[in-house]
Amino acid sequence: MERSELEVKPREGTGKGAARKLRAAGMIPAIFYGPKQKPVPLSVDPKALRQALHTKSGLNTLLGLKSELAELNGRTVMLKEFQTHPLAGGFVHADLIEIDLNSPVRVQVPIQLTGHAAGVIQGGSLEQNLWQIEIESLPANIPDEVVVDVSSLEIGQSLHVKDVKLAEGVKILEDPEAPLATVFMPKLVVEAPVAAAVEGVPAEGEAAPAEGEAVEAGEGEKGEKAEKGKAEKPEKGKPEKAEKPAKPEKPGKGEKPAKAEKPAKGGKPGRGDRGGR
Repeated sequence: MERSELEVKPREGTGKGAARKLRAAGMIPAIFYGPKQKPVPLSVDPKALRQALHTKSGLNTLLGLKSELAELNGRTVMLKEFQTHPLAGGFVHADLIEIDLNSPVRVQVPIQLTGHAAGVIQGGSLEQNLWQIEIESLPANIPDEVVVDVSSLEIGQSLHVKDVKLAEGVKILEDPEAPLATVFMPKLVVEAPVAAAVEGVPAEGEAAPAEGEAVEAGEGEKGEKAEKGKAEKPEKGKPEKAEKPAKPEKPGKGEKPAKAEKPAKGGKPGRGDRGGR
């Protein structure tokens, strides 16, 4: 377990408004929690906090406080909870809890797989089921990581929490039957057969046609399709116009058209028909 130093300053004012002004000045709000005193509001440089945690122990690093407050100076703490910016990713709040070096603490430790699984060499795939494990230990005995060797795993086999061996005094708090890593055989995806054969390529089990037969058959089919197309398709161009009725012939010059004879009116005899009176 590694140890770093972190400088903290007393913070005046609480609430969202005070925290917003503090962040604008390049600091973040923090709170110190101790077993024998009330929570103390503090301010911390987020860059200094990140640098102090940049060790092999990571978030489990022990932090020795440096402060102008006598009751906090020299205290040993761990980062209990924190908040980060959703976009920038930097710290925006931190809770620091005092640690008694003579009392066990509960922490999460990352799991690191090592070795080449025998089942993977045979064609299987390795899946990691747990990425961290909860343990209980004295602060000085907290491991930086839990190393698990998967070299002996065959296809279909798994390593469980109960298979992990840690140093004396380090207690695992997880379910002993929980799997840590498993080697499984990936499922094969069988493609469906092609429904329709590609034109010109014989289906499986059929003999390929002779070269001459294939050419003649192709030309015959093309000729039949062409003739059918000509018969079915109308000739291109505008449709024929209906014939207009012939105009009556005009009489030549000097000729008068013959007048149609008027029918005789009934009751009036002609002059030649009058009898002598």
